[in-house]
Amino acid sequence: MDTYGLKEVYSSAEAKVDIVLLHGLRGDMLGTWTKDEVLWPRDLLPKDIPESRIFLFGFDSGIVHRDQSSVTNTEIHSDANDLCAKLVAQRSSSGTADRPIILVAHSLGGLVAAQAFVHGEQKAETSDAKSIAKNLRGLVFLGTPFKGSSPAWLADVARKILKLFGVNTQDHTLKLLGVDSERLDELTRAFPELLNKRRMSRKPEDKIEAFFYYETLKTQSIQIVEPTSAQIPGCGDCAPIRANHIDICKFSKDTDEGYSIVVAAIRKAMIPPGTGLEPRGETVIHILGKAVNVVAKDQHIYGSQTITM
Repeated sequence: MDTYGLKEVYSSAEAKVDIVLLHGLRGDMLGTWTKDEVLWPRDLLPKDIPESRIFLFGFDSGIVHRDQSSVTNTEIHSDANDLCAKLVAQRSSSGTADRPIILVAHSLGGLVAAQAFVHGEQKAETSDAKSIAKNLRGLVFLGTPFKGSSPAWLADVARKILKLFGVNTQDHTLKLLGVDSERLDELTRAFPELLNKRRMSRKPEDKIEAFFYYETLKTQSIQIVEPTSAQIPGCGDCAPIRANHIDICKFSKDTDEGYSIVVAAIRKAMIPPGTGLEPRGETVIHILGKAVNVVAKDQHIYGSQTITM
């Protein structure tokens, strides 16, 4: 089975949203989201978000290969462009070009999602990226590193992840990700600025929600992404998930804490713009037949509980 590109795992004839999941470094479109043979975007999510279409996006995230002929020239910028192009092609061919989109991303896949958003906000109206960004209603990040304490922070995170897979990273640098420090600085500066511009806009068509979740457990005695790195203060909801970096995106049951948190985030992002249902204290509304707690700023959704921070 091809593990690159866009793979549809569920589609309802009554779909009102496209949900796209992006894996991280050394991940793949199936294994990243699978636990105990349960591929939750296919096996669980349709039951909770039935009026949806769900895609998995796969890209070459190996960095190193035993067979050097299989190495591809991949980078965050090109992966973001590829995501936008494939989504636009799929949505155009199915007559759903204006359908809302929610991106769910694990680890460094979150930087691809952020880059796709930045591309779209900065490019011409006729570009693929613009078509995706203007319909983007939600960004859910699971253990994505957005900042660090040193100029080489992203390379440090990459080395920690690769070490788990027994890869010698002594000679590997940030360039392996196709992102030099200047480009990375540009992304981490532009993303919060453009995201908040959309979040603060009074135009209904600009509505977007962002959610930042971070791991609380170490992975083989290593803290892959620090909690402070996985958050962008003032840019959306943030909360911990009791899991390590590998398992923060894997769920086998709909009662798993992390799964409930992610589903609640998706439902919140699906609140139609301009309905007057935007957060104003605690309100319970119904989306696709499900009761949803809509919480005020600086509060977090944990299943059916509302917790004030």
